[in-house]
Amino acid sequence: MEPLVAEVSAQLDRVAAQNRQVVIAVSQVADAVTRQSDNVQFLLGEVAELKTGQARLEQNVSGLHRLEQTVTALQEDISSLKTDQNGLSHKVDLILKILQSGNGR
Repeated sequence: MEPLVAEVSAQLDRVAAQNRQVVIAVSQVADAVTRQSDNVQFLLGEVAELKTGQARLEQNVSGLHRLEQTVTALQEDISSLKTDQNGLSHKVDLILKILQSGNGR
């Protein structure tokens, strides 16, 4: 009976050792999963920040387009004012010529 008990005891020791190895492996996997989860959470946070930054950039680009349109409109207005000013200058010159020719009589 002793040899049988010794053999069973040896098998139980091997099974216990294997169980300890399995527990260690499961613990390592759990640690790796936790680290990966932390990494994924970090990356998700970074992606959220990138999306926020992209939205701000898109707003800025939209603002630049509006600014460009405003500058174009101002340039057109300035051109129109210059044309009007030239016309007025010509009319003032004509009035001055008329006044000078009238005074010269």
